[in-house]
Amino acid sequence: MKQTLMGNDAIALGMIHSNIDMVSGYPGTPSSEILTNVQKLKAQYDLDLYAQWATNEKVGFEVAYAGAMTGRRAAATMKQVGLNVAGDALMSAAYIGNLGAFILIVADDPGFHSSQTEQDSRVFAKFAKIPVLDPSTPQDAYDFVGLAAEISEKFQTPTMLRPVMRVCHARQIVEVDDKINFTPQKGSFKRDISRWAAVPRAGRLRQGYEMIDRINAIKEYNWEKLIKPEFEKCKGGKLLILSSGTGYGFAKEALDDLSIEADIIKFKMPYPLPKNKIKEQFKNYEHILVVEEPMACIEEQIMAPNVHGRLDLTMNIIDELQKVYIQDALSKLGIYKGENLYPSIPYKEEIPSRPPNLCPGCPHRDVYYSIMKVFKKKKSIYPSDIGCYTLGINQGAIDTVLCMGASVSMASGFSIADPDKYIVATIGDSTFFHGGIPPLINAVYQKHKFLLVILDNSVVAMTGRQKPPQRQNGEVDIVKVAEGCGAETYEYEYSNDINQTMNFFKQIKEKYDNATGPIVAVVREFCVLDKEIVNLHLPQEFSKVNPEECIACDQCTTVYKCPPMSYNDDGKIEIDPFLCIGCGSCLNVVCPTEAFVLDEERSLKK
Repeated sequence: MKQTLMGNDAIALGMIHSNIDMVSGYPGTPSSEILTNVQKLKAQYDLDLYAQWATNEKVGFEVAYAGAMTGRRAAATMKQVGLNVAGDALMSAAYIGNLGAFILIVADDPGFHSSQTEQDSRVFAKFAKIPVLDPSTPQDAYDFVGLAAEISEKFQTPTMLRPVMRVCHARQIVEVDDKINFTPQKGSFKRDISRWAAVPRAGRLRQGYEMIDRINAIKEYNWEKLIKPEFEKCKGGKLLILSSGTGYGFAKEALDDLSIEADIIKFKMPYPLPKNKIKEQFKNYEHILVVEEPMACIEEQIMAPNVHGRLDLTMNIIDELQKVYIQDALSKLGIYKGENLYPSIPYKEEIPSRPPNLCPGCPHRDVYYSIMKVFKKKKSIYPSDIGCYTLGINQGAIDTVLCMGASVSMASGFSIADPDKYIVATIGDSTFFHGGIPPLINAVYQKHKFLLVILDNSVVAMTGRQKPPQRQNGEVDIVKVAEGCGAETYEYEYSNDINQTMNFFKQIKEKYDNATGPIVAVVREFCVLDKEIVNLHLPQEFSKVNPEECIACDQCTTVYKCPPMSYNDDGKIEIDPFLCIGCGSCLNVVCPTEAFVLDEERSLKK
């Protein structure tokens, strides 16, 4: 049957059709919808499978991998930077292997659309010596799940499926199985200490040799099953393009646009490649151009004098693929000599800046505003973390962003390096569980003095409002966790009256001045996009502006920064009624001339 599916939907359905019955992971764009859709399919078809979010990617990997050790088919999902967190487990699992299929689904983000790095997970697979499949379309994404499961079980190795953002979030009419015949295998752990608990040196050295033999066997499989049939269709000539993933689609479109004839090979499995057999084909061509993103994974494996790509600067060396980059490469090789069909290099021209912002009514905004009012910028350092609250950077409330949990560790470092300043770190609830607990313990036992503000809205808001541990299970409580780490901990229930929030932080500042170690402030909030609870928190107090009181001081637009606020043609601030959600926060403190007043008519209607 045919269905119109987003790439991540296709992967989720592919897992059901491949009898994968243990799925664990951590949300992160562009991967988040995969596990979410497995959960939806589980409910829709009443399937007996495990599909749950873990506290971080390493935990998710290890939960699923244990299932594959018992013979069950399992998968772990994450984004590319999450693979860094799971990397420790992956490197060892690559030596040990698995019995049931184990698919590591890692969604990459070329172009930095929602990530702090542009790293290439195909290169990580090469580093770990595990095979990686690179889909170019949602149809590939669906098909490659079954292929990955087959390879993983045949060679007893973790196998990576690496869709990029343009595949994860693209939609296509996908040919899928018309029935759900979900028949998962039962797990049965068979004790094999020499394999599952091999220790250095002898045990791991043996597994190292086995891993090398395994990867060589996969190279042969790759050639016979996937690559050789593609080369048999080729004609030879002036140009051969080697690609994987989205590079294939970009290359085909560019060749059509530029009216250039060439052979194109799509490597479904860009690692491991049988380089000698591939290089034998090069004698039939004058130029070989490698089109891939974002790093030179294929090119590094098949380097030759007539191979061109990122390493010799023929292709772009950063950013996601665009057809203009392929046109430029073909021009450099003297293959294309026509007019410039794609004259604009992306993002090179000046365009009006419109940075992302916290949602109207978001409690994070009020908390950041209060922190800056109490802990003055010139006397403070504001390390923060990864989440929607990172958008507080637009308020000037954030000085550093590194990686998940780093706000706590860096607060420790700043307290040592610049002890005369107040250190006020901010972190979300899910990020705290993910990576904030070990550095907090470190800060307690080493007596690093700083304030950690945990913004607890009880939802993983940025990636689709997944439910974190304390929302799923009330026995998990952030205050108790922080106290258990040994930190002096305080709790505050968010109020839309900013005066109350400022007073809370004034009290915390007094505690800070007398502290000898870290202080934790847990601020209980909500997410304005959380439809289950948001109506319990919004007072429906809508604002309007008294233009006679507005002096265009910019406090609301540069410090508070709520999206409904903007200047009108008369040079006065006005509030967009379509954006204002009735939080009422701006009715106090924000405006020094008290130009914001209650819109009684609209508030009464609500």
